[in-house]
Formats: sequence, structure tokens, C-alpha cells
Amino acid sequence: MKTKHLFLTGLAAAVLTACGGGGGGDSTPTTAPAATKISGTAAVGAALGGATVQAKCASGSGTATTAADGTFALSIEGATRPCVLSVKTPDGTTLHSVVEAGTGTTAVANITPLTELVTASLAQGSTTAFFDQFDASAQAKLTSNGLASATEAVRLVLTGVVDLTSVDPLKDPLVAANGANAGNAQDKLLDQLGDRLEASKTTLGELSSAVASNADAAAVQTALQPAASSCAGLKTGKYHVIGLGSAAAEAGDLDAAALKLQIGNETIPFTANTNEACRFTVPGANGATNTVLVAKSGIALAVPPAGALTDLPTLLMPAQAVALADLAGDWNGLGMERDNNASPYASRRVTFSIDAAGKLTKGADCSGVNTCAAWLPEELPTISANADGSFKIVDGFGSQLAYAFKGTDGQVTVVITHDDGFMLATKQVVRPVPVVGATNSYWDTVMFGGLVPRLENAGTWSTIVTVVDAQTGSYTRKRVEDGRLDSWKVNSPANGLRYRAATSMASEMISLVPGNIGLSWGIAVNGSYYDISVNRP
Repeated sequence: MKTKHLFLTGLAAAVLTACGGGGGGDSTPTTAPAATKISGTAAVGAALGGATVQAKCASGSGTATTAADGTFALSIEGATRPCVLSVKTPDGTTLHSVVEAGTGTTAVANITPLTELVTASLAQGSTTAFFDQFDASAQAKLTSNGLASATEAVRLVLTGVVDLTSVDPLKDPLVAANGANAGNAQDKLLDQLGDRLEASKTTLGELSSAVASNADAAAVQTALQPAASSCAGLKTGKYHVIGLGSAAAEAGDLDAAALKLQIGNETIPFTANTNEACRFTVPGANGATNTVLVAKSGIALAVPPAGALTDLPTLLMPAQAVALADLAGDWNGLGMERDNNASPYASRRVTFSIDAAGKLTKGADCSGVNTCAAWLPEELPTISANADGSFKIVDGFGSQLAYAFKGTDGQVTVVITHDDGFMLATKQVVRPVPVVGATNSYWDTVMFGGLVPRLENAGTWSTIVTVVDAQTGSYTRKRVEDGRLDSWKVNSPANGLRYRAATSMASEMISLVPGNIGLSWGIAVNGSYYDISVNRP
């Protein structure tokens, strides 16, 4: 009876409406929102056939399987853009792509290593996390302007590697190589990128992280230079050859394939160590043989023979055009210097701040752990850029040169050198506490102070973190070779530094582990020595 009653009521209402009764106006039938259709091609140069494409939108998600030629099409009912997509390659790498916000119901989104880089630029972090979370913050980045800026940023960092002029890697037609079928022009760009990654021994994941970190073209292009067959860090290209404690660096050209460094008219051959990757020997002064230790970033340390009174080591730093504005910020510096050529060398710690115009706004010399004496206003130098990529530092006492290197994490390291010593410096960035079980293998070199520094090449070491106290920012690590334990407090006595109290097995020390360049350096708190470590591959 209830059903019949409702039916009759509805019929009566319809009759009344038809006769104009009630004045309710016209009724509009509701229709389901149109499905959003996303199509494109998944490829790494070769087509990714039979791969699963996942799409996740602000609302709605879907999947599709690629055809043999890498093409795919998926439809998501009731989807709200923007969207993010992913596909896994046969080697386990996950690639990502995006669809910007909008009201259209059709979109093109290729999924390739190039779109992975565009996604990384948008995400400014992990592309995997960007896809997995895809929250309101991630979605807000996917505007037309945001996507255009990210694409332009990728074009910039790949200058000289892959020419993306007038190319939209996300939306332009992509025909991927498949069997006997050759790919189109955009597919050949993927081949170029793949070839360069292979030649430079750089992974797509490493390149994606560099783009996400807002590292500029100089940092990325350093990473993408061809590498030596036995060492991913030894790259072809121009170098600053910085004799620590010399007035200026020399310009060098390194041929990684031929293992030769050209400095003026001198050709220096590199001989690879057959037992340790990225360890080389080169001819030194007076018939000696120097050791060259190469970090993944491309920075290398050339060390004279240990034990004797000798010159200071030499840093080989890939030459980059780092902007003066990149130096702006608060810095830590650890150096080994002397007052004049009749004074002994001693380690030194400083802090300083630089503005965007290259003027030091404050600085201080620090002794012990927490005692720092501010520099006088007239002691604050001004920095200017030189044509060769170096910087000139001028104060009331004269001038000295500095050489900057930007890592793929976007962090900048500066080497300041002069006739009476050197200083290595990085910005004051809060460093995380390592996790239990974290390991590191490295080469270690120690310079002891005095009228002439004494060099100790302490050799090859490895450590494992055994205890972590996140609340105090402290951890303990064990040196595997001899069981030595030492404990460190991070971001002490300043952000970016770490402090080790003296024990029966280790001296009191302050050290700096900057970014991902693969080097660290430290000083004895009493000023007696300077330590430089290079991470082993």
C-alpha cells in the first residue's frame, strides 16, 4: 500500500506540474559526470609493452596495461584533476608523469625518464612519495604554470645533454622503438638521455633526486659528464686543481676515458688501483708517487706520500659556474692556517654570514667549543665573481681566492686557499642523526700542524652506527677494523657541525659532513691537526 501511495502521489505531482500548478519551474534530469580519459606512451627509448600504468587523481583512480608499442589509454569515472601516473620498468625503476588541474575530460600524459624529471621538479622531493601521498599540497603544485615552470627547469638542467627546445615531453606525440619499428624524434631524445646516464655512471634515480633538490644546471651537468670505466666519480671535464695552501688553483682538463689530466703543457697519467675502485696513483714531485682518492661527486683528494714533512694535499674540484647569490647564508668553516711563513700551522674554526651581493655581514673566530670572538666591521670582506668560476675575497689585509662546488643536493662547498693555508666551508644546514646500522667506508688523511705540516695517510676505514639517541642528537659508531668506539653529537657546536668529546681512544674533535659530496673534514679542538676523509664507493 505504501508503494502504491507514493506512486499516486508522484503521478499527481507530475500532472500538477504539467498544468502549471505549484510554480516550481522546470526540472533538469541529473547525469553522471563524464569519465576522464588519459592516454599516452610509456617508454625508456624502447617501448614499455605489457606494463601496468597506475593513475591517481584528486578524486578517482584507474589502471591500464600498455600495448606492445607502449601506448595506453585509461578511463576514470567521476575523476577530478590533477592526476599523477606511474609505471614500472623491467629493471624495477618506477617512472612518473602528471596531468595538470583542469576541467577537460581528455588528457595526454606520456611516461618516460623525461617525465620522471618533470615530476621530480614539481615534487621538489621524492617522486615516489609524491605519487603515494598525492595530498592537497602535491595537487596544488599541478597548475598549468607550475607544470610549465617544471618543464622549463628540466630543459635548463639538461642543456648540452638533451635538447628539449620546443619539446613537451609529457604531451608531444611519442612513438617508441618497438621491434623493427624505429622511434620518432622524441624517442631518440630518450635514447640520448639513456646513453648519457650510462656513460656518466649516473642512475635515473640520482638524476631525479638532483632535479628535485633544485640543483642547477652546473651541478647536474657535472654529474652527467662521462666517467672513467673504473670509477663513477672521475669525470671528464674542466677542473680547479687546488694546491691547499697555495695562492691560486691551476686549470686542468681531465679525460676520464684516457685517465689523463692536462695542466698547461703537462700531462699527468692516472693509474687505477686494481684492488680499490676510485683510488689512483699519479706522479709526484721528486720522483714520488701521490695517491688520488675520488668521491662520487667528482671531487678528488691528491695526497703526497705519508710520514715525511711535505706539502699539503691537493683538491681536484670540477669547475662550475656557481652564482654569487648561491653563497648567501650562514656558514661554518674549518681551516688549517698560519699567521705568516715563520709561524706554525694550526687548525681553525670560523663562522660567517654572506648576503646576496657577496658582502660578509658578520663573522667570528672560534676557539675551544663554544667561545667565538666576533670580527670587527673593517675585517669583514667582500666577495666578487671571477670569469674562471672562482671568487675573489677582498678585505683590509689583502685578497685571496675561493672555489665553489654545488652538489646534486643543491648544497654548496667552498674552498678558500692562500699562501698561508686553506679553509673548507659549507652552509649551516641542520644535519639528521644517522640510524642504527648505518655504515660508511672511507679513506682518511690527517695533517698535523707545525712549522711544516706532517702528513699521515691513515688508510682505509669503515664504521657502523651502533647506538642512536634522537632526543639528544647523539650517536655512537664502531670502527670495524680496530673496534674503536667514538660518540658524536650532531649540530654541535653549530648547525651542520658535529662534536666528539675526548676519550681514551679518540681526541676531542669538531667535524663537518656536508651534503652528498662524499667528503668530510674536521679539526682537533686543540688545533693540532686537520682531517680530510673521502667516502669510498
